[in-house]
Amino acid sequence: MADDIKALLKNLKFSEEESVRVISSNIVTNYQGFEAWAVGKITAIEKPNREAMYRVLRSLWFTKYDVNFVALNEEVILVKFGCVEDRNRILNMMPWLFDNCLFAMLPFVKDKELETYEFNISPFRLRIYNIPLEYMDRQIAMDVGKAIGELVAIDWKDRNGGWTEFMRLKVKINVSNPLRRVVRLLGRNGVEMVCAIKYERLPAFCY
Repeated sequence: MADDIKALLKNLKFSEEESVRVISSNIVTNYQGFEAWAVGKITAIEKPNREAMYRVLRSLWFTKYDVNFVALNEEVILVKFGCVEDRNRILNMMPWLFDNCLFAMLPFVKDKELETYEFNISPFRLRIYNIPLEYMDRQIAMDVGKAIGELVAIDWKDRNGGWTEFMRLKVKINVSNPLRRVVRLLGRNGVEMVCAIKYERLPAFCY
């Protein structure tokens, strides 16, 4: 539908009245608004109760300013944060779940087509077990993270105050693919170690 409209507008000849342009008197304010927006998509088999989802997310986020939700179509939702700080903090705290389903969000990009947003790429926190203490360093963390997906962050502490039981990472992964269960790590002595991956706050649809 959108492509058909674009094709029609491309060949459209404007009348005298239609040639008059409307100039926005609120350009600066609107542009700043765009910077604080995000687009989201709930990944669920059954259509969720959107109003209930909006209430739950608002109660979880504790934003400085009010958040407004606008349904752009049956799947995609525009999330209007009151400031960039609120938006960035909420995006950094992803993933967010509603009714055990992933609500994937991405920064709003001006003039970007909705179909080009990659909602299947989402960050998750995960734990890597069975790595010997002598191998728990920054380089190994980076190598393991990149092997799983796109490394976002390294958490230097587990529940005991340091890396003792597991290595904790935040990695962007493609949730359309089967989740990786292990990482095969080749030690300095040439011995292979099979390291188990445990995902935190995993949505119901991931497998």
